[in-house]
Amino acid sequence: MSQELHWLRSKVMTLVKEGKLASNTQAVLESLKAARRSSSGVSTSSILSVSSTALSQAISSIDNGKSAVIVEVGSKLTKVGCAGELNPRLIIRTEYTDDNGNLVTADEILALNDRKTASKSIEYYTDLLHKFLKMIFLRVLAPTDRPVIVVESMFMSEDLRKTMTKVIVERIRCKSLMFMPSHVCATFPFNTQNALVVDIGYSECVAVPIIEGVTMLNEFESARSVCGRQLERRVRELMEKYGQLEELGGERRALEEADWEDINNIRLIETLSVSLICLDRERSEKWKEWEAAEGEKPSMEVLCEENLVPVGGKSIVVPPVVFETSVEIFFDESLNPDSFDSSLPKILHRLVSKCSIDLRRKLFPNILLAGGVSTIPGLMKRLEQEIQYIDEKNETKFAEVVKFYQFSEIKNSPLFVSWVGASLLGSLRETIERRSLTLDEWKTGKLAADWTDMIVKAR
Repeated sequence: MSQELHWLRSKVMTLVKEGKLASNTQAVLESLKAARRSSSGVSTSSILSVSSTALSQAISSIDNGKSAVIVEVGSKLTKVGCAGELNPRLIIRTEYTDDNGNLVTADEILALNDRKTASKSIEYYTDLLHKFLKMIFLRVLAPTDRPVIVVESMFMSEDLRKTMTKVIVERIRCKSLMFMPSHVCATFPFNTQNALVVDIGYSECVAVPIIEGVTMLNEFESARSVCGRQLERRVRELMEKYGQLEELGGERRALEEADWEDINNIRLIETLSVSLICLDRERSEKWKEWEAAEGEKPSMEVLCEENLVPVGGKSIVVPPVVFETSVEIFFDESLNPDSFDSSLPKILHRLVSKCSIDLRRKLFPNILLAGGVSTIPGLMKRLEQEIQYIDEKNETKFAEVVKFYQFSEIKNSPLFVSWVGASLLGSLRETIERRSLTLDEWKTGKLAADWTDMIVKAR
């Protein structure tokens, strides 16, 4: 992808010289470059901060025509909006209700991403994807006369790509279609060519190094035990163990099987999963001692208060242990007894160790977290502590400096950082259209370009 990154930057500079972009675009991009190298002053989390104002100016300066539609379909959430904007216009669950009132889930919509789980015909899943994409497109704007950029996972299957192309180009009849890899898109807003991109999604975690704009695919790591689905499982386990039901009279009892119907109906586990915090190493050890204590539990100083959730005239009691210890599943391998995956810090250390020795010191100072799970408060600080602890223990000395890229003014930016990168790229409208697939080209049998095509052509 090195040629692709150099092409984008050289194209921006060419358009500036030709007067087709605002004259201050180059200055704005230079300010972005300087901003991403500086620290925000939050020393405890080692943030590489970027001003959202500078980014917004860069996007608005580059946009020179009718904007493209940017869509990112995730296994939990879908983001959709227009190129040249700093935030998606719509962030919704990847699901919808069909004409019969049945809920169509993300597993069904994206079933072609894994043919082993697709038990029905391709046409059936094509119809599901068509209905979902048509629904979200029309909620934002009419996409028929606009180009579309799809932010894709690095490992999206060929079946799903072809089906998505058919739906967008042939059925919805958008002007053109282009796929962009999420891990590369995530680096564009920070104007960096060196990053350790760690995408913690709902179904899996994928970490891949990018050096000088080149995706080091041979060194990637993935884990299905470090993801939003496993986090929800851990929250449920803790609620089953420590959660209570408070009656109208104030009496409390342990949760029973019948209570879970109400809990599932209000999606309480999902709500709790986005309300968690991540503790530092010292406090996490205290909670381990608390859980290991037999009989009456010792008193514990907590950061999160007990929460009462009203359900059907009663209240579900959510204790502090749920809010404060659920994220430990990413750092304690014993909490995943059925998985062979390592903890998140060990995964990153193994990835960096596989890189050549002259590249290792470039990665930990340039960690870029993406995905909804990455927004958990305290996760960056804890990850920094664990990475440096392993580094000292193994005497490897390539994690002496650990820093993270982050927007200083945009809340929950890791949730849609890849979408923002595609928005920036999509602002180069005329150039993107020349690299996109049109309906006429699709009818001749041409397929949308894959992100690896540039690598193959360079050989």
